[in-house]
Amino acid sequence: MKKTVLFCFALLGASLSFAQNNWCGTDKLIQKQIQQDPSVQQQMHESLIRTRTIASDRVAPYEIPVVFHIIHDNGIGNIGMDQIEDALRILNEDYNRTNPDASSTRNTATAPFLNEAGDGEITFKLAKRDPNNNCTNGVVRVNAPSLTYNADDACKHSSGGGSSAWPRDSYLNIWVVNSIDSDGEGITLGYAYLPYSPNGNNYGILIRNDAVGSIGTSNSDGRTLTHEMGHTLGLLHTFQGGWGGDGCHTSNCNENGDYCCDTPPAPEATWSCNQSQNGCTDVPLNDTYGFDAYDQIENYMSYDACQNMFSKDQVGIMQGNLDGNISFLTDLVSPSNITASGINEPNQMCKADFILSDYTICAGNELEITDDSYHSPSSWTWTISGTESTDWDYTSGTDANSQNPKITFTSPGTYSITLLASDGVNDDTELKSQVLTVLPNPGTALPYSEGFEDYANINAAPFFVINEDGDATWAITSNAASSGSKSVRISNFGSGADERDELISETIDLSGVDPDTNVTFTFKYAYNKRSASNDEWLKFWISLDCGRSWALRKNLHGSTLSSETSSSAYTPSSASEWTEVEVTNINNFFYSSNFRYKFTFDNDNGNNIYIDDINLYVGDNVANVTEVNSVVGNVALFPNPTSDQLNINLDIENASDYAIELIDLAGRQIQSIFNGDLGQGSYQFNVKKGSLQSGTYLIRISTEKGSIIERVVFK
Repeated sequence: MKKTVLFCFALLGASLSFAQNNWCGTDKLIQKQIQQDPSVQQQMHESLIRTRTIASDRVAPYEIPVVFHIIHDNGIGNIGMDQIEDALRILNEDYNRTNPDASSTRNTATAPFLNEAGDGEITFKLAKRDPNNNCTNGVVRVNAPSLTYNADDACKHSSGGGSSAWPRDSYLNIWVVNSIDSDGEGITLGYAYLPYSPNGNNYGILIRNDAVGSIGTSNSDGRTLTHEMGHTLGLLHTFQGGWGGDGCHTSNCNENGDYCCDTPPAPEATWSCNQSQNGCTDVPLNDTYGFDAYDQIENYMSYDACQNMFSKDQVGIMQGNLDGNISFLTDLVSPSNITASGINEPNQMCKADFILSDYTICAGNELEITDDSYHSPSSWTWTISGTESTDWDYTSGTDANSQNPKITFTSPGTYSITLLASDGVNDDTELKSQVLTVLPNPGTALPYSEGFEDYANINAAPFFVINEDGDATWAITSNAASSGSKSVRISNFGSGADERDELISETIDLSGVDPDTNVTFTFKYAYNKRSASNDEWLKFWISLDCGRSWALRKNLHGSTLSSETSSSAYTPSSASEWTEVEVTNINNFFYSSNFRYKFTFDNDNGNNIYIDDINLYVGDNVANVTEVNSVVGNVALFPNPTSDQLNINLDIENASDYAIELIDLAGRQIQSIFNGDLGQGSYQFNVKKGSLQSGTYLIRISTEKGSIIERVVFK
């Protein structure tokens, strides 16, 4: 079994020398609370002492209703019920001392801990009733790509696109994400709020999906959740330094350190399983053992890799908090809440539901559908729009009555999926209309050009917009354009800060590009800051696998994005305000048939941003493009768009062979406009629309130095 070691900052002043391994953010979180409100320190101290003095007449055992909020990225990190149930299994074993490794607790003269191991008598169960008394399986799933990476408390609020906490006096909330913000200090696996200080709707646990349970996406033994749950119920770390200094002390252990007299003090976090480890030689007042016992490396609230126990004093703190010291925790385990949350109701099918392994795939890719119905259906009937054997097929031995079918889609388009689930007595139907988009594979042929002239809006294929916060996002505008009459814009002026919006492309076929040849991606943007202090980010990403993974290729932010400011909503008024960006670091690793690109914009209470004139073509690097420009000189197309005749003006700097063509977006020649020698001077050529269909075309001007491609729209 794999073991994942936990690590946190020492709470309340203890200094650690391994800050780069910030695997648990609880202590740092509490430090921030105290910095914001110093009275929190005394409040926590008094509450911990009060917990130790509460009468020992417990009402155990306890049952706690739990809800998991899964924040995923189009299926990435959307862990299944089997992994959630496995996490609860481990949690319940650890809190009821039925864990298989309980026998590993030492009982030696220097580490007499076996008799001090405590049974928490706490069982965690998924809620079966939500706050509105509707049936639930205790899991909320939210597709929020911008909130599931480097996550923090922002993912805990529906108003920002996340998932809001269910009432903390009725449910214990656990948020599951892909990664957690660590302030650049290593990997953070999870953090939790202690119950002693004001924390409102942020109370609960935030944890990475790869630290949940021991199966599925997990790469751990599941003890991260055990550790963070200990914080949530009121426990500190075994190496806790109290209100200053390190973890070694001789003062009253009921009022210092981790407030537990049966967990020998330790000076700092450790990560091994050294059986003779003894970090402190001091013996605290009222110490359970009365002598210098070894470190309790088996304790769940340490970071050592052999955790298998809570101590009796730790159990006393948790049970004291549930028994009356913390009012909302007392309400959480009350008989009335056990009934209201439905955790002990018999399993009865009450709702059909399912989740997809992805919501946008490419033709030829297999989709996995997972039944997520509640509770315990015994039969399933799937209906998928389109035509079986023509647009899609069941694969891997599954069919229309499988619980978790697998399907390969061959035809691009948008699909609806319906599930009828039944337990033989009760049944329910779930329709998810147009839930799946299947993109062409191979995608659009090179050369690729996009100026947004053909769209009235951009909230559907071939472009995709991600906007979890529901605020201003990428949209078509006719107010400004680098060429033509349209561009895409985020009306960012007055939109606040710390929001991300994504504009994702269709698929493009790069599979035929010679791996020894470069490709060039160019686009133009226009932007001004709102104030000099704005630090807003425009990022450009590429994908070789239909958008399943992304690689960052260009970062523009702050004064690099623009040093100009506009105190009002910005609109570019001339061509000189558009900046062209050239991306040449798309190497042949990305030459796939389902290449995609995306733009992300992270705002900072700044100003509007525009993008136009996107091109992707096989061509030379920046230096060679400059050479082409030095030969051709100025190129002007007018009017553009045009409904009749397009005029092409060329200012030739150097005599050369020239080929001027009208081509379509797939790179096919529609018309040869000129082919021959041109000397230095100015020339004009024209193209009649004639029988051309309305749409977007390209003018390609080729010389021995390379090619220039310009976009034109015929109305």
